[in-house]
Amino acid sequence: MTDIIIYGRGKTGVALQKMTNSLGIGSVFYDDERGFDEGGCFSENSVVVTSPGVKPAAKGMQLAKKNGATIVSELDFCFPYCESPCVSVTGTNGKTTTCQMIFHILAQAGKSARLLGNGGVPFSSEVLQTQPHEITVLESSSFQLANTQNFAPRISLLTNIAPDHLDYHGSLDEYIKAKRNNFCHQKGCDFAIFNADDPLALQVSADSPAFTLYYSVCNPNANCYYQNKVLHLNFNGQQVNYGYDLTYLPKHNLSNLLGAILACYLLGVSVNDSCKYAESYRFLPHRLQTVARINGVTFVDDSKATNVHATVSALQCFENVPLALILGGSDKGCAFDDVFLNVHTNVRAICAVGETSERIAETAQKYFVSVKKCADYKQAVEFCYRRMKNIGGVVLMSNACASFDLFSGYSERGDYFAKLVGELCRDEKKD
Repeated sequence: MTDIIIYGRGKTGVALQKMTNSLGIGSVFYDDERGFDEGGCFSENSVVVTSPGVKPAAKGMQLAKKNGATIVSELDFCFPYCESPCVSVTGTNGKTTTCQMIFHILAQAGKSARLLGNGGVPFSSEVLQTQPHEITVLESSSFQLANTQNFAPRISLLTNIAPDHLDYHGSLDEYIKAKRNNFCHQKGCDFAIFNADDPLALQVSADSPAFTLYYSVCNPNANCYYQNKVLHLNFNGQQVNYGYDLTYLPKHNLSNLLGAILACYLLGVSVNDSCKYAESYRFLPHRLQTVARINGVTFVDDSKATNVHATVSALQCFENVPLALILGGSDKGCAFDDVFLNVHTNVRAICAVGETSERIAETAQKYFVSVKKCADYKQAVEFCYRRMKNIGGVVLMSNACASFDLFSGYSERGDYFAKLVGELCRDEKKD
């Protein structure tokens, strides 16, 4: 095989080089800042494997195309080496939780599975160890899917689509095109699962060449739907009803669970068992996580809400309680209108922090909503607490933005929020 150029020296790039070494294939690194490792160059004989963070408009991408190099994604490069059936989950929001739920249910059911992909263990780090009796659960981001041309998982799942990462993809159409790559190369013997409650997911499902299935929190036309504490499964012309109380889940996580249940059903786990195993699933931090309660005020960390769609989902979870909201972060090029279209009378205060604070405040003015621009998160936390102290309710940090203006990632941002709340708690006890 032609020697490989690995574009990007991060976690995925390092895993790719270890993989190529195991295969006996020579490889060199390239990135826009440092150029090539010694001996590297782009030519018509080059195969360039991109790390997920490499933007389509990056300098080296243009240079590689100009020199006739073949450009492939990590997913495309690794997929032929995957010996196990692959379940690939993508979506603007919910893909991490859905993957975790699938993996948890499979493990509880005694099935051997690996959890790989976006934000965790790179596909390339373990793909050569996969076995036919295993199941690979793969979280696939739009960055990873953007350059794929042959990726065809056994089961694909799309949770939802909303504008996100437009700074990377350039337009909503290109972002949707990337998401379509999760299923558009599948065959008729494969399965594609879609969220019937999401308009864009429902729209793109028409392009699926696979056996297509739908899940819904309320639509009785879906293959898997939940209504009045009954989970209904319609498959191959047969309908089976399962009485199960899933009302402990907020709406968006109920939706994620229905997608996971449908995927696990296709992998041989009964619906009853999936519901039972789901009870022991523990949600990851920074996803509507309660970090403290102070004098009747509950502080909720939703730092994982790195786009508008996620923040809207969070607002819908707290429609019936008094709420103070903290927004802001690094700019991904998305509009904030939908946030303020979902701000109702229960929202008593909104603070904007970080790089996007000015744009958030300007958008709020169009909807006659008052926003306080804060110099830092400490000011925002203290302001929201003062507003809620006498009435109780929730202080919600759900940023609608990425975190890279001030933090290394959403986890660090969430941890910092919890630290500030902890300091506030200690100060209140002193008083």
